Amino acid sequence: MTVVSVFGKRRAAHLALGEAGEKDAVRLLQEHGLEILARDWRCRHGELDIVARDGDCLVFVEVKTRRQVDRYRPSDNLSPRQLRRNVRAAREYLAEYGPSGCRFRFDLIEVVRTKRELLEVRRHIDFVDADLIQDTF
Repeated sequence: MTVVSVFGKRRAAHLALGEAGEKDAVRLLQEHGLEILARDWRCRHGELDIVARDGDCLVFVEVKTRRQVDRYRPSDNLSPRQLRRNVRAAREYLAEYGPSGCRFRFDLIEVVRTKRELLEVRRHIDFVDADLIQDTF
């Protein structure tokens, strides 16, 4: 199944769903007072869906979106390999943009939505195991 973007190019439906989920996540973060610094930030290690500031803390946000929740949560699609890539990408972001010694954390936002309707959104704050961060940093 494909959809047509505003630029006339065909896009996979799962990409459009993911983009809508990221917009829902940005709205949720802004409602909670976070400042969005970057979206879809790319580097050699991968991509960070959202980088935000929560007071003096940088927040690296992974967004997982699904159409429905039956047996699996959106976060079930988050592999340990992807988590390691996110941590490495965050390290690169911090090296380039982060003030020395700044606090940071990793959040996860799960979005369940149809094409047109947001059904559920859950925010998991500081969801990455500290051992993974220490092993990667």
